[in-house]
Formats: sequence, C-alpha cells, structure tokens
Amino acid sequence: MKNARFSIELDYNEDRGFGGNGLDKVEFMISTNIGEDEKPLAKIASGGEMSRIMLAIKNVLADIDKVSTMVFDEIDTGISGGVANSVSEKLKAISKNHQILCVTHLANIAAKGDYNYYISKTVEENRTKTSIKKLNEEETIKEIARIASGDINDITIEHAKNLRKIA
Repeated sequence: MKNARFSIELDYNEDRGFGGNGLDKVEFMISTNIGEDEKPLAKIASGGEMSRIMLAIKNVLADIDKVSTMVFDEIDTGISGGVANSVSEKLKAISKNHQILCVTHLANIAAKGDYNYYISKTVEENRTKTSIKKLNEEETIKEIARIASGDINDITIEHAKNLRKIA
C-alpha cells in the first residue's frame, strides 16, 4: 500500500452522551490511491487491505502491547509477490515478542513459520470435522511446495527449500 494515507478522526460530542462505546466517536480514515480523498476505512477497504492495515497497527504497537498472542486469519487475501514478502517480514518481526498464529495460503508466509500445521476438513456422518496436524520439516517443505504451485515435484520442492532457507 505504497501510496496510502491513514488518519484517525476523533469526534468528542458530550451531547451524544456516554454509551456502551464511550463518549468519543473514532473513525479510521484512509486513501489507498494518489488523488483520492480519505474515506472511512470500514467502507472502502477490501479484506486484504483491512488485514494489512491491522498488521501495520499491530506492528507499530507490538513493543508496548500486552497481548501475548496475535491471530491473523488469511492476512494474505488479495496479495502476492513483493507484498506477500513484506507481510511475511512484518509477521516475523512481531513474532520476536509475541506468539503469532497465522492462517495462510501463501508459500512466502508459510515458509517463515517456526512451526507449521496442516488444517483440513472432512465430512463424516453429515458433520464437518476439522483436523489439525503438526508438520515435521519434510512435510512442511511438501506443503509449501503444494501451496506455491499446486504440485509437488522436484522443482517445487527445491523452491520450497529455498523459501525456508531465506526465511
């Protein structure tokens, strides 16, 4: 989000009265493109943009935040390439002081994980069952290869190994 501008609007209105959300009205404003006015984040940001903005906020607050575990569910929505690498670097930086749980479909992000798990769903007797399996290094390499290209072969395995090496 190279050209994004972000601001926070605070509206203190004593006439509104103190309610369940406090007295102030707080709105995050953003412009994601040059030449566009800032608009309410909740109205214009895509899921991927929202995830990356939350990552940026959490990255800034990571040193003072008292939360020990952060969950990022599909923070990779709508990104690839260089942006995915930037996101993975930010996640890795936050992980120095916080436990990070990240659901991802991108090889670049999965490759940086200290521990990788495979989550699958099956239907048994008309019920959905979710399973989680901790992957060893060989299984992690194969899964990174699979999510990188859809295939597991010598080329994708080598690519996955390289991603792990530079992580």
